[in-house]
Amino acid sequence: MWFKNVRVYTLDTGFKYSPDELDKLLAPQKYVPCSGQDMVRFGWVSPLGQDEEVLCHKINDDYFFRCKTEKRMLPASVVNEELKEKVEELELKQARNVSKKEKAELKESIVTELLPRAFRLHRENWIWVSGRYGYVVVNVASEKQAEDLIALLRKSLGSLPARLFKFNKSINDCMTEWVANGEGPAGIEIGDEVELKAVEGAGGTVKAKKQDLDTAEIKAHLEAGKVVTSLAITVNDDVSLVIDDTFSLKRIKLSDTVIDENATVSDDPVAQLDADLTLISGEFSRILPTLIDAFGGESE
Repeated sequence: MWFKNVRVYTLDTGFKYSPDELDKLLAPQKYVPCSGQDMVRFGWVSPLGQDEEVLCHKINDDYFFRCKTEKRMLPASVVNEELKEKVEELELKQARNVSKKEKAELKESIVTELLPRAFRLHRENWIWVSGRYGYVVVNVASEKQAEDLIALLRKSLGSLPARLFKFNKSINDCMTEWVANGEGPAGIEIGDEVELKAVEGAGGTVKAKKQDLDTAEIKAHLEAGKVVTSLAITVNDDVSLVIDDTFSLKRIKLSDTVIDENATVSDDPVAQLDADLTLISGEFSRILPTLIDAFGGESE
């Protein structure tokens, strides 16, 4: 198990709860499958597996939460095709045009009829809260999904002063400078992928993948006024990722050395989960300070 894509938040205050406290607070938002006319449902499930009751897994000062989402997939094309057939049938039978209001009522009836048979999509996402460092790390790529999960945790706890990081330096300016200079700051090695965008005018977007970024072509785009909005980097020689100007981290991979050193395999699923989660908290606790420092530190 590993967090491949994350959105990172910071806490303005401490985070300290007992497992029993958290179980009671999270219970009202426990996951319940879709029923009736529900299009989507999401809530907390046990990090330890479906047969367990605990809704938060605490390891030292690290808290791990798991959220399950169920979404019914009812394509608009299916509904519209069914609606078209019913409208044509009704107009032919009654020799008149179906009104806009009638079409809306028919569509609602079709959705009600089809929804219980709709395909169900399930997704599970994790949240790690570091009580020691004040990080809230959500393993999703989507900003909307991250905000939904933060909102759910905030609702369960009653209060969660989590916000996105603000830095003393612009992420765009820093990444643009790194690419222009051909090297990053301490702990940051530039990779082989970049996205550049024009700040003004119709310069558009340029993407380069799997190529040396220290080239005349890339430098020409920078000299023309484009800035780096996304960049592949390696942090502390251990973790490779793609970072963008919203501080979203994607395609996060561990180095072979780290994988080999932490190749713990246990027949006990809880022990294996603990090993995986400890690796997650440990590695992110190392790379996040390096990234924060690279952007001039967190602003007040």
